[in-house]
Amino acid sequence: MIALALLATLFAPQDSTPGVLSPRARAMLDRFPLPRPGEVMVTTRFSRDTVWVGEQVELVTVAWFPRQLRDRLHDSPSLTAPSLSGLWSMRADVVPLPAGSRLVGGQFYDIFVSDQTIFPLGPGRIETPPAVLTYSVPTSASFFAVQDRRRLTSQPAVLVARATPAAVRGGPTAHGLHAVWRGPAEGFIPGVPAIVELVVSGEGNLTLWPDPDIAWPADVHVYPEAPVEEEASIAGLVAGDKRFRYTIVADSAGVLTLPAVRYLFFDPGTAAVETAVAPPFTVPVLPTAAPSTLAPRLPVTGDTSTGPVTWLVESAWPLVLLLAFLPAVLLWLDRRRPPAAIAVPRVDAELELRNLLGTPLDAGPERVAVALRQRGVARDDAEHVRRWLAATNRRRYGAARVEPPAAPPAVDRVLTRLRHGITALLLSLVLLHRLVAQDTSGVARYLGGDLAGAARAFATAAAATPGSADAWRDLGTARFAAGDQVGAAAAWIRALQLSPRDALADAAWDSAATIPEDVRNLAPSIPLSRDELVILVLAAWWISCAALRWRVRWLRGIAPALTTLLLLALVIRSTEQSGRQALVRAGAVLRVSPTPTAPVLGEAAEWSRVAVDPGQGGWRIVRLSDGRRGWLPVSAIAAIGPLD
Repeated sequence: MIALALLATLFAPQDSTPGVLSPRARAMLDRFPLPRPGEVMVTTRFSRDTVWVGEQVELVTVAWFPRQLRDRLHDSPSLTAPSLSGLWSMRADVVPLPAGSRLVGGQFYDIFVSDQTIFPLGPGRIETPPAVLTYSVPTSASFFAVQDRRRLTSQPAVLVARATPAAVRGGPTAHGLHAVWRGPAEGFIPGVPAIVELVVSGEGNLTLWPDPDIAWPADVHVYPEAPVEEEASIAGLVAGDKRFRYTIVADSAGVLTLPAVRYLFFDPGTAAVETAVAPPFTVPVLPTAAPSTLAPRLPVTGDTSTGPVTWLVESAWPLVLLLAFLPAVLLWLDRRRPPAAIAVPRVDAELELRNLLGTPLDAGPERVAVALRQRGVARDDAEHVRRWLAATNRRRYGAARVEPPAAPPAVDRVLTRLRHGITALLLSLVLLHRLVAQDTSGVARYLGGDLAGAARAFATAAAATPGSADAWRDLGTARFAAGDQVGAAAAWIRALQLSPRDALADAAWDSAATIPEDVRNLAPSIPLSRDELVILVLAAWWISCAALRWRVRWLRGIAPALTTLLLLALVIRSTEQSGRQALVRAGAVLRVSPTPTAPVLGEAAEWSRVAVDPGQGGWRIVRLSDGRRGWLPVSAIAAIGPLD
């Protein structure tokens, strides 16, 4: 039972598609004419007859095939959609997609669709070339029969593109645009470059949105960067974010106010010129200080090692499981074994010596002596062993076979030294990782005042070694110094889960007076980590089995009770540490889909504890304590432990 409980604890949780028909194209199928019964037909249509320049429109080609005829074909039909020029194409399916079947005139028809999402770039009348459908029909039922090749073409489709008003000529045609500034939360430092972004979100072709006109302050140097587009799809409409990025270098300390930006666009829904306004954005410019004055009060170590107990449980868990099951197996075998006379086994000193040294059985005494000297054995003891092995060989392989001589005291001293060396070697393998796991890049950034860079470096270290309490503690310290109190609390909670008695983590946790009381209650209530409790449960289980085997009365009552108590504590700690959990940062807004323009479900309060489900891209599905579920960007949550 104990082994099964350990097994459950070790594996407890800690934490626009290609080939899919566009919804707008599928909605157009009812507008296409039906074929005459028994005939094949191909038709091409625009989703609208008249659009504005830059407005999204679908060009859909539909092929109707009688199922009886299609079942006779040896080769698949070929459908070539119209090829357009002078238009911006966002989507074009090379292979027609099946769109279901319908009953027409008493016959079943299979429908195949090829759709393109396009944006007119200029006004005028656009006429498409015909779509071409080719297929070959066998003239008889024989597989080798001659095939009659047939070719059908569609009527051309016509689209009229109207010019947008002169006020936004060459500007974006979009719907529901809004703009906002984003900058570094920790502020600027004079002479140090930093990135700011003007994020424009809405529906439309992001690539066609031009750069905004910004009146920059005179006391900053601005260097435009390449914009970044994050495209999404809402019910078949192209949408997303376009981030206009700028590198800014401030000249002096103070307060930098990025100006309000008016971004004109034409809304085809209202047929009017609209304006997306990004309000002014104020960022502090911190005075330059010497690195010694920038060093925060809380220390960081840069240590990314994993504790030996955590390493043993997480990396060597097969050994832990073997040790958990082994006592029960030994007890079962012991009960099945008939009683036997007690005999003292004869230990072959020569065989043990050669096994500990790793030398073959046929190695000469001189080779054994050299191996002993390399292991640090004294010269006199090595010489005694050499002479004993030589005498043993003479009596064993001589003409008169007699019993080999007994091992001298020097052999016992050598064997004891070699056994201790093996033990030290095993312990060094467990502790070796603590000597080499050191990363000073985050420490250098932290001491140099680059708090955001230090937080990123420590976050990378924590992701690479999720079992390192030191890495999570340093991450929390850097976040706290940078002003991210929610992120600091989440990282410190994880550090305390991995190492509840860490003095530095305790000091950092106690110094953060702004953490709410309900969040403080998330810290471990038992001063032992989950992995330490696993080892203690395993040790108590072994003691219980040993007391049962050798009938130690006073242990037979205490050891099982201690094992049960430790197992209960392990269950409590595992419950506290299980699940993919996170804390919500300020300003988080739940949305119905992973898109900045998606409808809002409501706000998530700062410091809320949420359960995190898998998501996509930079978004995650979260579940709040009140039962609400929705999408949040990864930047809006601070994970308590790894999420992926």
